[in-house]
Amino acid sequence: MNSQIKQRIESVISNLDQLPSIPTVATKIITMVNNPDVSFKIVAEEISKDQVITTNVLKLCNSAYFSCGKEITSIERAIITLGIKEVKDIVIIASTKTVLNKSILGYDLAKGDLWKHGIAVAVLSKKIALLKKRKDIADIAFTGGIIHDVGKTVIALYVQNTFNEILTLVDTEKITFNLAEKEIMGFDHQEVGEKILSKWNFPEVLKAIVMYHHNPDDAPDDFKKIVSVIHVANTLCLMAGIGIGNDGLYHELSSSALQQLNLNDSDIEMLYSDIPDIVDVSIQIA
Repeated sequence: MNSQIKQRIESVISNLDQLPSIPTVATKIITMVNNPDVSFKIVAEEISKDQVITTNVLKLCNSAYFSCGKEITSIERAIITLGIKEVKDIVIIASTKTVLNKSILGYDLAKGDLWKHGIAVAVLSKKIALLKKRKDIADIAFTGGIIHDVGKTVIALYVQNTFNEILTLVDTEKITFNLAEKEIMGFDHQEVGEKILSKWNFPEVLKAIVMYHHNPDDAPDDFKKIVSVIHVANTLCLMAGIGIGNDGLYHELSSSALQQLNLNDSDIEMLYSDIPDIVDVSIQIA
């Protein structure tokens, strides 16, 4: 382990000001939507307090993916037309784009690659949830898909400096890239991502998705299924070359995640065949 790099990453993590930030409206909306008794008018008022978010949300509401064919000109109308959870998803997209839509040099991801990958994983995760008749977790799957790799935005520089060491360890020990990250640097992008979500005051379920999306077996029992959804979606997108960076070929599809979701070979083939359409969707949203 490179102790100096570990100390630098620890310093970044402990200094909250160095971690990426998002508009507070995103956290508030997630909390409000989880309350079954919340008034859509109150949610609309909260979103409307942030003019930039409001503008971007309305733009997305009228995009090809989210639009219901009627022009949406207010947040209140968006909630009535699309539903409160759909609008929550759109708020997350609008809030996190500035954090995720950047070059991630250590992983050899050009500007926009990580963002489009996150959108693709989000759309595919939601599709998996609906395929397994789990509409109750579909919106969480979408949100988790968008943000699952947020830790890469912080750890990328250190990966760039240690990439050859990480790759050598992957090859010699036959382990996954994220395990080699941790071995060489003391942290992997999942752990750093979990710290970022703690700063954002995001719910435990989303922190679990970010923390365990490459190793769903280690997720807490309460979150194993939802983490498995994002794990499968992420791995399939990497296999298809969406947002694939230097680490993309060094992740494995967990057989226990497939069992957790009761996904068979036919399901996987069907989901994989849908990825070109999902790429088109991610481009529309991005």
